[in-house]
Amino acid sequence: MKRLEITGYSDELFRYETGTFTAQINPASVKFSKGLEYTGGDKVNVTVPSKKFEKMRAPTMSFEFILDGTGVIPESRTVDEYVAEFEKTAYSVNKEIHRPNYLIISWGSFLFKGQLTTADYEYTLFRADGTPLRVKISMGVEGFMDPVTEAAEVDRRSPDLSRRIRLTGGETIASLCHRYYGDAAYCADVARVNGLPGFREVEPGTELLFPPLGRNG
Repeated sequence: MKRLEITGYSDELFRYETGTFTAQINPASVKFSKGLEYTGGDKVNVTVPSKKFEKMRAPTMSFEFILDGTGVIPESRTVDEYVAEFEKTAYSVNKEIHRPNYLIISWGSFLFKGQLTTADYEYTLFRADGTPLRVKISMGVEGFMDPVTEAAEVDRRSPDLSRRIRLTGGETIASLCHRYYGDAAYCADVARVNGLPGFREVEPGTELLFPPLGRNG
């Protein structure tokens, strides 16, 4: 059975592995969270003011897994040894980069790049002398986009790129200008570039050119 793996990397481009921690027991569930941030919305006498999209928050991933040293699972290490291996990969400061490792968490179809934000330990079983026999680790990871991927994503969304967009039902030139330029006021310029008499009542299916800002033909 494929088990969840946490692989550490010493560089933000995920080229140099520092080691891999493999879970003894796979998580029962994995939670992903995504969020959006908006600004503005302070117009007077508006019940629900429209806000301007600012950015996407970094996604987060959280899950729990159990490390067992009772011997029920036929592996010889103790709970303390398992915890030390986990922390070396995900938590401890890497002296070469003066920070904890960058992480790739992989399990089946899941592949998540990020960095550890929280690790909570709940010890649930002990020997008579207090030696821990079982621990549940609750792990939180914040998504991290390497600089190469981030640059490509910024270029893809950049208002300095030309785009050809086919208008669909419910879309308007103004709404697309707001999406790609961050300002619906460019709608008259886009209409003029496309040889339209105006920016209202454009039929769905019409293909439109959205030029780079400052270049309207």
